[in-house]
Amino acid sequence: MKRFLLFTMIVTGFCCQSFAQNKKVDSLNKAYQKNKQDTTLEQYYFMKAATVFLTTNVDSGLMYSRKALALSRKIHYVRGEVQALSILSNYLNVSGDLPGSLKVSFEALPKALAIHEMRTVAACYNSRGLTYSTLKDTKKSLDNYYAAKQVVTKYHFDDLLVVELNNISKEYMDMNKLDSAYYFTRTDYDFALKHKVLNNLGYLIRNFGIIESKKGNFKGAINFYRKSLADSSAINNHYLQSEDYRRIAEAYQKMGRADSSIAFGKKAFEQAKLDRNPDQVQRVTQLLTDEYLANGDYKSAFDYEQVTLKARDSLFSQQKTLQVQNLAYNEDQRRQAIETEQIAYQNKVRFYGLLGVLGVFALIAAILLFANTQRKKANTALQKTLSELQNTQKQLIQSEKMASLGELTAGIAHEIQNPLNFVNNFSEINAELIDEMEQEITKGNLDEVKALAENIKTNQQKIAQHGKRADFIVKGMLQHSRNSSGEKQETNLNVLAEEFFKLSYHGLRAKDKSFNAEILTRFDEKLPKINIAQQEIGRVLLNLFNNAFYAVNQKSKTAGPDYKPQVSVSTAFANGQVLITVKDNGVGIPDAIKEKIMQPFFTTKPTGEGTGLGLSLSYDIVVKGHGGKIEIDTKVGEFTEFRVYLPV
Repeated sequence: MKRFLLFTMIVTGFCCQSFAQNKKVDSLNKAYQKNKQDTTLEQYYFMKAATVFLTTNVDSGLMYSRKALALSRKIHYVRGEVQALSILSNYLNVSGDLPGSLKVSFEALPKALAIHEMRTVAACYNSRGLTYSTLKDTKKSLDNYYAAKQVVTKYHFDDLLVVELNNISKEYMDMNKLDSAYYFTRTDYDFALKHKVLNNLGYLIRNFGIIESKKGNFKGAINFYRKSLADSSAINNHYLQSEDYRRIAEAYQKMGRADSSIAFGKKAFEQAKLDRNPDQVQRVTQLLTDEYLANGDYKSAFDYEQVTLKARDSLFSQQKTLQVQNLAYNEDQRRQAIETEQIAYQNKVRFYGLLGVLGVFALIAAILLFANTQRKKANTALQKTLSELQNTQKQLIQSEKMASLGELTAGIAHEIQNPLNFVNNFSEINAELIDEMEQEITKGNLDEVKALAENIKTNQQKIAQHGKRADFIVKGMLQHSRNSSGEKQETNLNVLAEEFFKLSYHGLRAKDKSFNAEILTRFDEKLPKINIAQQEIGRVLLNLFNNAFYAVNQKSKTAGPDYKPQVSVSTAFANGQVLITVKDNGVGIPDAIKEKIMQPFFTTKPTGEGTGLGLSLSYDIVVKGHGGKIEIDTKVGEFTEFRVYLPV
């Protein structure tokens, strides 16, 4: 609900009701067709972004927001840029890109203050409050909500004040401070009635339901939720409907009515999927998992638990990204403060130097003592910050591993099916041969018995061979998911590269059935085994293969019918080094970003398709962990080739 109220505030701030919005969009379009002015086109894009919100079309909202932003910057239209940044922040928030939303709101706020665009100022504070609320940072969330409340109260934005009081109430509900939550909800409700701000009454009714539920009055809570669900503001809004259905399901769960809880939980899950909110998805699927476990339906419980874990991993990755960004920001602030102190210190030395030689010596002694203490404090703070960054980095690495493991699931299933089919087939054949052998033994035909026994022995060897193949795949998957100990062991790189090559390809094929590519392998049969950390080098290979298949897949969407996607991997041994080469004929890498692709968090993939950690971690593993090197050769629109050198 809180994310929807944010949108309501933005749209209400810049626009009127739905009919008036659509009318204004049409008039702007006609005006642009007549005068062809860029400012008119920018306002058309902005109004279009604000209007499509009413149907919760997030993709269209993102597209028009970005068009409005790009055009505003091109024509140096600051007010349009600030408005576009504000609404873009909201669409990033509702699409689940919390780091992106927070970054854009930080960019928009000082620009809005500079041109005195106070509705946008309030929107930025509110956007930040919503993001921190999702990340469970209560203090920062309330700080931003109260900052927004101060702005809208000062400038008498009554419609926005209704929204802000509601968000503050919701935060206190999440903290289980029910008296404060009820006070702000009641105050908000009375204020909305008095000033005839009636479009948000349904959401305030839901607040009363949540408070009743937390007090244990589940039947009364359900009545409030049903009234909220029937409110016109919830129609065609997937997030609001998911929230109401989930609250009803939770109330029935508390009342011990499992069938009703599951029925409403499924409705909530369908709406949450349409909304694409990882926090809402993991809440709903966790409820369904618990209910199915309690009913003994372990298959359904397992299916929903997988969805819960995937949504939780997505949310965890965003939280860790924001933590690293905040740590870096705090460290910059701390260093600036130290530099300011040093400048002040130097000025004091010059000032007191005029008092005389004896005063100077005494002052220098005192200042040096003070500086030494400050330096020790600064070093202690720096060590603490470094430790926190290292811990966060370890968590990010593990999160990246789990994300890549999820991408491998389909490929693993495909690869493991082949040896299992062989095992099953040869086992059935052996059972038939044993029956025949028993008959021949009864007949006393020893020659036929020996022939049958030889066949059984041959089949058993094939069963063992393919069983070991399946065992290798499973062990590789388990090793990839564990925290790396860095232990090195002798490894056949040809086998390792071939396994991950197939798994990466089949993983992508499982997600996009239309994708096809020619995969080529050229392995040096005389390649010596080398000591490496298997799961770490496996992760490097997986990142390179995934990037290669992604590149050819992107090119296939725009290239003509003559284009044939192709990815190859080869190995070679020379000059005491093993060389692994991964090449694709995809889109290539522009020279402008070639030097940046190994930097942490840098990615050219769209939001939600890449973390920007893959190549950075690969560089650390190869160069720092194994004393090797990575080289890149590429040409835009033609090919990319990664060469990984590992010393023997």
